[in-house]
Amino acid sequence: MSLFLIQTALIIGLPYGLWRMRLIGRLMPLAAVQMAVGIALGPSLLGWASPELAMRLFPPASLLALDGLVRLAVVFFAFSIGLHFDLARIRGQGRCFSVLALSSVVVPSLAGAVGGWWLFAAIPDAAGFFATRPVFAAAMGIAAGVTALPVLGAVVREMGLEHHKTGVMAIGAAAFNDAALWVAVALLLALSRGGDLWEAGQAALGALLFAGFLFWVVRPLLRRLFAHAEASGRVGAGDVVLLTIGLALASLVTEILGLHAVIGAFVFGAVMPRKVAQAIVGSFETFVQVVLLPFFFISVGLKTRIDLGGGALTIFWVMSAAAILGKLVSALPAWMGGCTGREALTLGGLLTCKGLMELVVLTLLADTGLISETCFGAMVLMALFATALTKPLAGMALPHDRAIARTHLGQTPDPL
Repeated sequence: MSLFLIQTALIIGLPYGLWRMRLIGRLMPLAAVQMAVGIALGPSLLGWASPELAMRLFPPASLLALDGLVRLAVVFFAFSIGLHFDLARIRGQGRCFSVLALSSVVVPSLAGAVGGWWLFAAIPDAAGFFATRPVFAAAMGIAAGVTALPVLGAVVREMGLEHHKTGVMAIGAAAFNDAALWVAVALLLALSRGGDLWEAGQAALGALLFAGFLFWVVRPLLRRLFAHAEASGRVGAGDVVLLTIGLALASLVTEILGLHAVIGAFVFGAVMPRKVAQAIVGSFETFVQVVLLPFFFISVGLKTRIDLGGGALTIFWVMSAAAILGKLVSALPAWMGGCTGREALTLGGLLTCKGLMELVVLTLLADTGLISETCFGAMVLMALFATALTKPLAGMALPHDRAIARTHLGQTPDPL
């Protein structure tokens, strides 16, 4: 018990304390700091610098106690992503936005798939045991195309862009990215487990039917059950219990379908009535972000051994180029559609945000044997690199007063 409490204080307190430092809080979102601390406490830094201390802080037997919290954190995080998914952000944005949303998925994903196809042959230990060359290329394409919606929302607010068209377009494009991402992940997992397109199609069809059931049957029921929450903007203890039960059942269904619990969690969040979703976000999302998710980060960090010798460095640079340059290039339609060059570059910079979403996807790919330990470590570093670059890339293209309007007030922004 004592060790668990020490671990809890360290895992939660260290990244938040660092992020509250003015310079770090201005340059990096909380998620990037949590990612960095998780990696630093693992074998890549602490385990290398002081193996004895690392073993005393995180002995293998103690990690079993953290495992349940890690699983809970991932499911609640996927649920929170769904809560942020709002079709109203996508509807009525015009043709320019539609092209931007599509290109922000297609361009980096194609670049990542090409990179993955080449890496499969160039670096034999990049792919996991169960990955064929097309499946590995698809996995790398999905990883390159990720944009982390909740973290991006925090960055947009920190930069004072939530009511500016670049901020609105970036959030809308990220919402489209999320929907496309989970569809692609569901298909890839079904294909990798089923072994052929027919079985993959069956699993995907089952997921689609389940999503329809949630939208057409469960959503109206949720609106009735949580009518008081819609009116008051707050959820009570009984509401949290019902939501947790529904979340667990939705996650269980997609597990049974041969996909992953996060698919069901995301869809359950996405079908939540908007006002109810806003009440839930306001009630407990900060708890999920600040308290639960650091356990996921430390879990990833303890599994990540970053060794940039040999093939890992190649994987890092190839996939960083695909992910970051792909997102920047994908913003060209916004420039051709009437945005200024600065606004288009800002959009591209914002969309490079990877954050927690990337780590969830990479963990799924590693757990299903589609990427190797070497590739996992290099891709985790890529995710940290891209997330840390989000604010500087977007800020460089903005007029100076707008880019730092929030951060010069002397206040550290909210974590979400």
